[in-house]
Amino acid sequence: MYFNARLFCVDTRFAKDQSYLFFAQFVTETHMARNSMSIQLRKGKPVTRDGRRISNQLLQDDLEVERLVHSRDATRFMQPLRGTPSYWEKTLRDLQAMIRQLGTPTFFCTFSAAEMRWPEVITAIKAQQGEEVVFSELDWTTKCEILRSNPVTVMRMFEKRVDALMTHLLLSPAQPIGEVEDYFYRVEFQARGSPHIHLLAWIKGAPEFENQSDQVVCDFIDRYISCQLPDPTTDPELHKIVTEVQLHSRKHSKSCKKGNVLCRYGFPKLPTSETTITRPRPPRPEEDEDEDPNHPDRKKARQDAARKVMNDARTKLKPVWDLLNDPLASFDNLSDLLTKCNLSMDDYDKSVEALSTSSVILLKRDPKEAWVNGYNPDLLRAWNANMDIQFVLDSYSCIMYMLSYISKPEHEMNDLLKNVIKGVREANVNEEDEMKHIMQAYSKHRQVSAQESVARTCSLPMKKCSRNVVFIPTDDEP
Repeated sequence: MYFNARLFCVDTRFAKDQSYLFFAQFVTETHMARNSMSIQLRKGKPVTRDGRRISNQLLQDDLEVERLVHSRDATRFMQPLRGTPSYWEKTLRDLQAMIRQLGTPTFFCTFSAAEMRWPEVITAIKAQQGEEVVFSELDWTTKCEILRSNPVTVMRMFEKRVDALMTHLLLSPAQPIGEVEDYFYRVEFQARGSPHIHLLAWIKGAPEFENQSDQVVCDFIDRYISCQLPDPTTDPELHKIVTEVQLHSRKHSKSCKKGNVLCRYGFPKLPTSETTITRPRPPRPEEDEDEDPNHPDRKKARQDAARKVMNDARTKLKPVWDLLNDPLASFDNLSDLLTKCNLSMDDYDKSVEALSTSSVILLKRDPKEAWVNGYNPDLLRAWNANMDIQFVLDSYSCIMYMLSYISKPEHEMNDLLKNVIKGVREANVNEEDEMKHIMQAYSKHRQVSAQESVARTCSLPMKKCSRNVVFIPTDDEP
């Protein structure tokens, strides 16, 4: 409350000082950690999940240390600290409980920040400084300097914008993606910088994949998701937004090339005449009826056959990708594109389907829209920044995707914890000192951006959910 009063004060000296901001976060989280340590030492069970007491002797066993790290016993006291790996691990378990009870979510959405496009953020910061500016007359460098001058206001404005998106649009009678029955979202800070949110939404009456026909699912997807380029004459506003924030860069970024691929996001996307769902159909080599299909030789034969079919499909589609990557190439429609590549529509469809290693949604798109990321027109117009919306076919894949973001700092924490345990071997460290060492290592080595520091220090929401989760202990002890 003390730091909030200073950072939210009309006097912006504290909000503009990033050193003070990080100091406030360190003091706040250290205080919370100390309280959590005290509670765990007095009321917590100093035992492992299988009932063994955690002692110095136990911590000196490499195998036992690995088990503790894996089960998060050693960092359990950090759960109340928002943004820590233990905090997000608990959040993930709550999300898993929601999916067990509510079923597979309907949509997975991402909304990125674009303070450079939002006049109200720049205007608010300059108003706090007693100045007025004309947003359209500011250049890129000036906007950057203004935003860096007050990260507290920047983060608070983002939080208010997300709240307005949820309250006044997604959950409103307008129902831009249908009637939202339940939702979950978390704030994530890309490259430790600007925030964006990952949102899961459960829609009332949404079709269920595999339980209803593909055509019903595709019709539902077409109703709410588009990758079309709006007409610049009839809808110049939306056309401007799409061309500025929804087009994937032809140069690709470093993120695109992770995993030794040209673009892990699949751009340029292959055009299709209508929205379809492809399924993996690996070929099966001819088998002897008397031969065991699970024999290693038969499995290898199937894998080799599937790899051959996929390579053949890539070879046939290479001319298509080459033309889509050529900025000087011109084609009127998909038929024109295939004619220039000497491909029939039937061969093209079969090749596209052969690329699928899992169930995949291919949105209806013309060749000229191969670089457009999927969006919802109403949400994009209101948000005025990059967004992504996908119909969820597999809840497991969706959970693993969110887990990958939650787990990024987890590896860092595990390494730090191992270093702390290494120090335990050289000196007798009691349980309280051990937790202090862990917290100090986390506080001094965790990379945090100014905006993330604001969210954690000022208790701004880092997640929101339509359901409350209550943990009920079911152990035998009273």
